[in-house]
Amino acid sequence: MCGVAGLVAVCGAVLLQPASGAPAHASHSADSSRITVNGARRGPVFDGLGAADGGGATGRLLIDYPAAQRTQILDYLFGPGGADLQILKLEIGGDSSQADGALPSVEHRRGQVDCQSGYQWWLAEQAVARDPHILLAGLQWSAPGWVGSVWSPADIGYVIDWLNCARSHGLRISYLGGWNERGFSMSWFERLRRTLDTDGYGYIRLMAADTFSNRTLASGRRVYDPSRTWYVARVAAAHPAFRAALGVIAAHDTCGGPTRGFRCESTAAARRLGLPLWLSELGAMHGPTAPADLARSVSTGFIQAGITGYVQWPMITATPPGLLYAGHGLVNATQPQSGHYAVGPITWAIAQITQFTRPGWRYVNGASGYTGSSGTYVAYESPDHSDWSLVTENAGRHPHPRLRPRRITVHLSGGLRDGPVAVWSTNLDSSRPSAWFVHRPDLHPSRGTFSYAIKPGYAVTFTSTTGQSRLSARVPPSAPMRLPYLAAPDASNEPWGLATQEGSFVYRPCLGGVTGSCIEQLTPRTPVFWIPAMTKAPPSPYALTGGPGWSAYTVSARVLLPAAAASAGLIGRFSHQGTDPVQFSGYQFDLRGDGSWRLARNSFGGPARVLASGRVAGVGPGRWHAIALRLSGRRLTASVDGHAVAAVTSSAYRSGLAGIESSYAPVQFTDLAVRG
Repeated sequence: MCGVAGLVAVCGAVLLQPASGAPAHASHSADSSRITVNGARRGPVFDGLGAADGGGATGRLLIDYPAAQRTQILDYLFGPGGADLQILKLEIGGDSSQADGALPSVEHRRGQVDCQSGYQWWLAEQAVARDPHILLAGLQWSAPGWVGSVWSPADIGYVIDWLNCARSHGLRISYLGGWNERGFSMSWFERLRRTLDTDGYGYIRLMAADTFSNRTLASGRRVYDPSRTWYVARVAAAHPAFRAALGVIAAHDTCGGPTRGFRCESTAAARRLGLPLWLSELGAMHGPTAPADLARSVSTGFIQAGITGYVQWPMITATPPGLLYAGHGLVNATQPQSGHYAVGPITWAIAQITQFTRPGWRYVNGASGYTGSSGTYVAYESPDHSDWSLVTENAGRHPHPRLRPRRITVHLSGGLRDGPVAVWSTNLDSSRPSAWFVHRPDLHPSRGTFSYAIKPGYAVTFTSTTGQSRLSARVPPSAPMRLPYLAAPDASNEPWGLATQEGSFVYRPCLGGVTGSCIEQLTPRTPVFWIPAMTKAPPSPYALTGGPGWSAYTVSARVLLPAAAASAGLIGRFSHQGTDPVQFSGYQFDLRGDGSWRLARNSFGGPARVLASGRVAGVGPGRWHAIALRLSGRRLTASVDGHAVAAVTSSAYRSGLAGIESSYAPVQFTDLAVRG
């Protein structure tokens, strides 16, 4: 039995029914459908379609791109002329990785607030500059260790400090969640609601519970369980104070995980509650089916489940090459040195919706449904009942569809404009950019009626609005990152081109008699992790740079160790994270403040193998020491203060990225370099 006084587990019985007020299907034959779009039939409010930069520092390297390419990528994301994202969901940084990187906390130690470090403030500012109406949301995946635990009272103070930092950057956060995929606590949300109201954030709408749940069948197969995923709505219906604290009921992967969109589910309790339903994470869409999966999910989510807000994850892959989610998202940007990037077709599947609607528009009742056995349609209207858009797709309602052209005949009424109709289409199955977001010849309705044949695999949008556009920028050729690498501060106050995977590596004034700024590992203790199992074997802080083709090189730095038990180290030939960013395959050389050192071969999925170890005289806390790791063919050489302490051979890893690592202590690095 599930308790509801404090922490509430996601559980309950299946309550599946058709979505309340579910749009009626169009009348259709095998190959044609008749659709009536009546502006007088106002439906639910459309809350928007956006993406998440979070669940890892997946946008880390974007700020390090050359100015011209950085501007182009931002335009592709936030428009005009690209995805024109309507929602930007931000992770509340907690010094711990969720996938492909860690975002720095604004408060590593309680009471010491830093509102300047990290790239996300800059990213959000850039998004707002391009679209002042974009909706910003925040959600926790992890938190600094001083918070104590998930759902602690101290955590509410941390969230308020993050909001204050956002306000200092001129950013207005409109939506705020609890913890990513960690259930929910009624008392925490109710207390947060009171605190927000007291601190001048009464306009923020709270979202719960940003989770999904599976259940195990007798066969052992795990399947998505909507009753557990949407259980928060059932609890809210029974507890008025909790219901009053919430503004949105949010679920993850309710159209599949990874999202496919063939079946989208909610519960009757969720639909009856009277709050908007969001698919707050359409997760990990990737590969050739991703554009169709996105387009299908946004339509089917409303038709089948009454969902009115959508957030895709991850927004961008701007990380060193070869990490877990390489190639996911709207843009792949892993080469800040060359400026090369690639815009994916999912960008244009999103544009087929976002460039024709705005949050605050409404769905048109009776004008959403299916075209035969292979497609969907959803109609939207502007608040003044004049402009309208009809979004269609013919990408299949089943995993292995037999697609054929679908002709639709559309009749406009109820005060909607019946002048020229603009038509834009994207071939969701094509890898050719020329087939993405194409402006077709306008249609001219006769007595408010027009017809069109939707080709197999296409998304087609019809609209009375104007102003749509498609960016087409010249992209520099792809080129791997070149040596040497010399660390220097970037606009995020982190080292250029260095992506933190755990902990927080940020520039601070140098200690130990050195002038200027040094890289400091600022996470003083293990964070409150997103994945509870990480607490049993916490990862060490580390950060990466370079390319997978780097083979023969020396990574070096000077380090300052604050205590005898503190350690600092170098990483060579990082090559693999498997399915877990906590562990990796590569070589690692550590020096402790008591002079002990270790050269090890890390291996994902198993313990590190120590290749050599020992102790060097003259090393102590509070003094700077030079360390270096040379990798040449099979030979590895580790040095301290210019003297080799280990020379071994290993053929486990032939190439890979370089990096730094430390213990959870205020270790400093300067003169970080990677040279061939």
